[in-house]
Amino acid sequence: MTEKAKAYQHQKQILALINLGLTPLILTLMAFSPYPAYLENSARAICPVWAGTFSLFFAFFSLSFLLLDLPLAFYSGYVLEKKYDLSTQTLASWFKDFIKRSFLGFGVSLGLLLALYGLILRDPQTWWLWAWAGFALFSYGVGKLFPVLIVPLFYKYGPVESESLKQRIAQLAARFGMAVEKIHSLNLSRTTRKANAAFMGIGKTKRVVLSDTLLAQFSEDEIEVVLAHELGHCRHHDIWRMFALNLVLSLISFRLVWMFLPAAAQRLGLDGPADMAGLPLLLLLFTAFSLVVQPLVHGISRRIETQADHFALQAMGSKDAFIRSMRKLALVNLADPDPHPLYEWFFYDHPAIRRRIAYAESLNLLA
Repeated sequence: MTEKAKAYQHQKQILALINLGLTPLILTLMAFSPYPAYLENSARAICPVWAGTFSLFFAFFSLSFLLLDLPLAFYSGYVLEKKYDLSTQTLASWFKDFIKRSFLGFGVSLGLLLALYGLILRDPQTWWLWAWAGFALFSYGVGKLFPVLIVPLFYKYGPVESESLKQRIAQLAARFGMAVEKIHSLNLSRTTRKANAAFMGIGKTKRVVLSDTLLAQFSEDEIEVVLAHELGHCRHHDIWRMFALNLVLSLISFRLVWMFLPAAAQRLGLDGPADMAGLPLLLLLFTAFSLVVQPLVHGISRRIETQADHFALQAMGSKDAFIRSMRKLALVNLADPDPHPLYEWFFYDHPAIRRRIAYAESLNLLA
């Protein structure tokens, strides 16, 4: 790893650890302060209708949270990326995307929380089960619509221009009886010099996406092995596997929040679980659960990624292009090929580059 990559990754890791503790800290401070009650009273004074009160309360709450989080988001998302010559955005472009993401997140979160608190008010005993069912449907909808509604808000799809590459892609997919109609280029260069590829969507929206930075900087055999990795995810139905895992974990989380929320709300002097001033407490409980299970989810994800690597290596019949693509990804993205094992265990949803290369070298393939 170059000195530049070491310095970049060191700062990224510090920021990741700060961010890991920042959200729970802000939520804890809010939960144990009179601030949420003040926001609720202010919102009720403007609009006494419950839905309007909650919407205003959540707007005030979100704005407060956004202002506290903005310095870290700005430094990690813009300043650091510019410092290491990875970002291609202007300051105005970054803020435009940040505001767009913030409004999108606010609108989606508001709708979900209105439904959740409505369920808590109507059915205090079984709200958690109905909320989980609604969350499952929402997650399915997001998985299906993300590539066709959300991604185009920030990037543009395009065709893969190289005829020889398209032919190689078609031949590779045909060997495994897989369709290639929805393999797209994405103008990731609008925001970054990093290279990436992804498998998105469910059903008719399913597609493989290759960034234009990947297409511009990698050779055709390197791109083909990256694509083979993504086809491995398709072959193994990995979106459905992770979807099922998330459904199980979300069911547990809703049940646990239902169990602990009433007593915790009482200790904080709230008017029960449906008191909107208890929103920081509710989010804190969900956040705590997600932090506890994150190593499990990432561990399963790393195993799935290794299986996709295995598929790609077997499909190509050679490890050379795979190893070159991994080394080039590390170079282009300033990635740490060998992070601390504890950091990898908690934060990485893909195996570290060194482990992926070592796995490829261990297989009995042609060199």
